[in-house]
Amino acid sequence: MNSVFADRWSPRAFSDEPVTDEQLAALFEAARWAPSWMNNQPWVFLYETDGPDRAGFEEIISEFNKPWSTNAPVIGLIVSRPGLEGFMARTAEFDTGAAMMSFTHQATMLGLYVHLMGGIELELAYDKTGLDPETANILCAFSLGHMGDPADLSEKLQGRENPSDRMPASAFAFKSLTPNPRPSND
Repeated sequence: MNSVFADRWSPRAFSDEPVTDEQLAALFEAARWAPSWMNNQPWVFLYETDGPDRAGFEEIISEFNKPWSTNAPVIGLIVSRPGLEGFMARTAEFDTGAAMMSFTHQATMLGLYVHLMGGIELELAYDKTGLDPETANILCAFSLGHMGDPADLSEKLQGRENPSDRMPASAFAFKSLTPNPRPSND
């Protein structure tokens, strides 16, 4: 396994070092090459650095995530467009996830970090973006930047500022037509 997989994790401590336009272009280029059904590329990245929409993005983030996520030099939303091609709509989120993973792995290769957040004010996100929930699924927010100093986080978050363990592949990969139940956490 390539180290880019294990090296990718979601820190909360971001420095104020800017992400360059060239770095952002490389991330979006990586997302562009993600697989998608019939090449529909149903993903949309909405983001801001220090421009006029920054405050709007920060408002969308849940109160739990705001103390750290808004310190990142880039903040954004990832959206899927499920209505592109009728029968292909069922893979839009899958394809968008693949694009986000390509984006994230490219970030890791550039020494950047991405933290994805489901904790957003969804109705406010639709209101601020003007997107129609019938034709666009706002999936999550993201913060992007260089690693910061964990000492800048609250004491509670400092204790969580390290890569998480993962379950073994045997818990989710089965050589069978039917999956085996997950072992209990008891």
